[in-house]
Amino acid sequence: MGEEKKSISIQEAFNPKVIKKGMFYFFAITIIAFAGIFFYTNTGKTLEVWSNLDWKYFVICAVIVFMDMLLGGWRNHIFVREFAPGTSQWIAFKANLANIFMGAVTPSQTGGGVAQLYIFYKNGVKLSDGITLSFINWISTLIFFPISGGLAYLVIKDRIPEGFISYLAQFGFSIFTTLFIVVIIGLFFPAAIGWVVIKISSFIALFNKNWKLKLEAFGRKAKESLIDYRDKCTTLLRHKPQLLLYSLIITVLLYFNKYILAYFIVLAFGAEADFTVIISIQAIVYLLLYFSPSPGGSGIAEISIAGLMAGILSNDYLASFTLMQRSFLVMIPAMSGAYVVLKQLAKSAVEK
Repeated sequence: MGEEKKSISIQEAFNPKVIKKGMFYFFAITIIAFAGIFFYTNTGKTLEVWSNLDWKYFVICAVIVFMDMLLGGWRNHIFVREFAPGTSQWIAFKANLANIFMGAVTPSQTGGGVAQLYIFYKNGVKLSDGITLSFINWISTLIFFPISGGLAYLVIKDRIPEGFISYLAQFGFSIFTTLFIVVIIGLFFPAAIGWVVIKISSFIALFNKNWKLKLEAFGRKAKESLIDYRDKCTTLLRHKPQLLLYSLIITVLLYFNKYILAYFIVLAFGAEADFTVIISIQAIVYLLLYFSPSPGGSGIAEISIAGLMAGILSNDYLASFTLMQRSFLVMIPAMSGAYVVLKQLAKSAVEK
């Protein structure tokens, strides 16, 4: 019954109206951001920049994008094959693409994990197992981002202009570090989460009794869920301790592969490239974007990329670089994911 209720709520999240609305906002904000960057940095040499594009690096970028999608699917598959032996890597690959698409059309990527669960569920993987694998991979991400972002900030802190972008980088680092601490407390001391919620609800009860009841119910549910996921994760990792290490290694490869794309885009335009600085800038950009409130980080992504790259690229290249990077890392995978999601929704509609 629990699995049935979860499957219903997951399918409700795939409301075509919500998807269309998310796509509209994603493209609208992205277009406005690109227009702003283009007009602000336009030197009249955009056509010249593109005419000098070195296509061999363009091909390398295409290979990097394919590796990005492959590594994302592989990171899921190392767990899926433990929960549902015989599940093909193709299913994990499609689930990752669905994650990218729904992450691009929902605020703070909230729909990405749901899309992944939906594809796995429709292909025979239990929702509880899908949540467990997502949770472990999320822990790997929470470990990786503060480390990579912190090291990157040390490398380029003198190159980041004081102001908005610098504060955003520090904010992103703080969010990840705080979340990691909260997750660790939740896993090892789940009762503490319930205690904190109960204390908060007692304070709120002074002003609103209805909210007290809701918060207490949430605290109990959070505690039960954390204990359940902790037991599942520890049982799995006790028998297969290498899986967390594999997840961490693939996470490092996955994001380094994303970071290195920027280096080859710079080379494709024939501009000078400092490898360490470019990789560090990309680490900061992803630190900013992971919890970005706009769909797919639209607007914030374009401005952050252009703002941070302005220190090493001239205005001639900024708009073109930003367009190519967002196209390779978001738009191409998201369009592939849209095909996966819409095909699955159509199939589910026929089944109904």
